[in-house]
Amino acid sequence: MNLYRKLRLFAGRRLPGPLKIAALAAMHAGGRRVIGVFLDPVLGCNLRCRMCYFSDPDKRKEMHGIISPDRLRQVEDALYSRALKVQIGCGAEPTLYKGLRDIVEGARRHGVPEISLVTNGQLIGSGHTDLMELADAGLGELILSLHGTRRETYEHLMQGARWDLFTATVAKIAEVRRSHPDFRLRVNFTVNSLNVDDLAGNNFWDLWKDGATPDAVQLRPVQKIGNSDWTDFDLTPLKEKFDSTIGAVAAECRRRGIVCIAPDRAQLDTVDDSQDAATSILEDIAYCYVSPDACYKPDFNPATDTYAAYHRRHHTTRRLLAAVFTGKGARRKNTSKKLNYNVK
Repeated sequence: MNLYRKLRLFAGRRLPGPLKIAALAAMHAGGRRVIGVFLDPVLGCNLRCRMCYFSDPDKRKEMHGIISPDRLRQVEDALYSRALKVQIGCGAEPTLYKGLRDIVEGARRHGVPEISLVTNGQLIGSGHTDLMELADAGLGELILSLHGTRRETYEHLMQGARWDLFTATVAKIAEVRRSHPDFRLRVNFTVNSLNVDDLAGNNFWDLWKDGATPDAVQLRPVQKIGNSDWTDFDLTPLKEKFDSTIGAVAAECRRRGIVCIAPDRAQLDTVDDSQDAATSILEDIAYCYVSPDACYKPDFNPATDTYAAYHRRHHTTRRLLAAVFTGKGARRKNTSKKLNYNVK
């Protein structure tokens, strides 16, 4: 069962908090794969997208560093045996890293079942990054960032990008799928007042030619991320045009059997969403961010720690069981800056 079928199966199941924690405790204690590793091998980007913090010169000065081969091996040995997924790219552009194939092969060597690459796709379209080579090595999914379905909006919002390289990337995805039919494509589209009409009619669907149709589509209303070049965060145009744009794409996804991760009209304003204790615990244990200078937790050292050793030291199984049987922390809520999506 692939990732998107699992999403369809479990979407909408609102399990009680204690049951969620009990399931996590059982998997954790049993040595099962429970974490997602979100890896930024290089802290930089080839674009200056207007809605992104990379459009802020001061932020770009802060974002630097490349993960070393030795550190990458340490991360693999410390975490990958418990990883359900490795996502290459989180807050930066991973195709700037020359050793992408090594990352994919390392994840595959450790038996990680889901390996994804998040990218703006420009260096794939140019030929700098060989998508077929990565798919041959074990990459199973491409997550493509897209902020316009027409040349003018795409190149305006994604400063430094070329529309011709985007279309070349789509062609390469189709080529990869001819050799790897199970290779998945997810498209992340951030919607604002300028590009909302790019979702109207067939504008979105006309992009995906020759077998490159997405397996999943995420529609994300714009939100403030740092001191970005984009300053219009009024979602009124998105609400007024919802039925013919976001809602229409979501409906077409349902018709085609494509997973759509998108807010309903009433959820467009919901960004800062409080988490219950169960969700907070799940995320605290299962979300693992890695960069050239960060790994999982502030006190986690991949050179000397493993996932199992770290959690033995912190008595994690005991804490999980206490949360299940005593309700400890049940009233605690954390704020998570995530959009309140529906999976359709």
